[in-house]
Amino acid sequence: MKSFFDRSRPRSILLLLLSVATVLSLTAAQRKEAHVSQVVRDVKLLAPHAAARPAHLNESVPESSAVRTGVDSRAELTFADLTITRVGANSIFSFEKNGRNVNVENGAILLRVPTDSGGARIHSSALTVGITGTTIMFEHHRRTYTKLIVLEGSSEAWLTKYPGKRVRVRGGQMLIVKAGATQLSEPVDIDLDRLLRTATLITAFPPLPSLDLIRNVVNGQKKSGVPLINALTDPTGMGARDVNASTRPQSTPFKPPGDRNRKP
Repeated sequence: MKSFFDRSRPRSILLLLLSVATVLSLTAAQRKEAHVSQVVRDVKLLAPHAAARPAHLNESVPESSAVRTGVDSRAELTFADLTITRVGANSIFSFEKNGRNVNVENGAILLRVPTDSGGARIHSSALTVGITGTTIMFEHHRRTYTKLIVLEGSSEAWLTKYPGKRVRVRGGQMLIVKAGATQLSEPVDIDLDRLLRTATLITAFPPLPSLDLIRNVVNGQKKSGVPLINALTDPTGMGARDVNASTRPQSTPFKPPGDRNRKP
């Protein structure tokens, strides 16, 4: 009897280790996925080397996928650590590393990253933004302008082609970069309270987990008495629907992340 147990024990330990490794592997894979927590009208998912297909509520979206929205459409993706990405109309964005690396090809997004989940980076052809534990709105149109609004927390922004100079953008501030810019302007204070009441990426979705933090910024603005700019009517044309509603037709086709380095 003792001999039998002596022989079976290593096998049991090996099976246990394999089971634990399998569970950990599945958990890691799930953490790299997002699930669709809201989809309105025309929302497509684009995976590398695959045709675009309609997005469905609660389905999983694997890493390196992209999301494309049509006119008057929007979507929300939620990750395992409660990172949230909301996508406005006529937008294309892709994500990697649990939503930590986000590439905005066109349009408007809202990104909320929990404080204890590590940093994230938003990339566009004009502007790159590094954030940690922050809620931001980001809008990019390659031929006209790029806009960053920090709702709470802070972020560091730099021109993608000229990363030498970096600007700190804090809660309640906005940074605008015109197409072809070679240097950054200073961020400006915006009427965050008005933005909360009018921007579709906020009003057309459930309350953000960071809403109390954003309201703290609003209260701080009111107490300070600092002059505030209405972010919805500034010269670059931020509309109330998304960040600029992003209703312009897309001027260039989207290339999935896996095809970026392939030659035509």
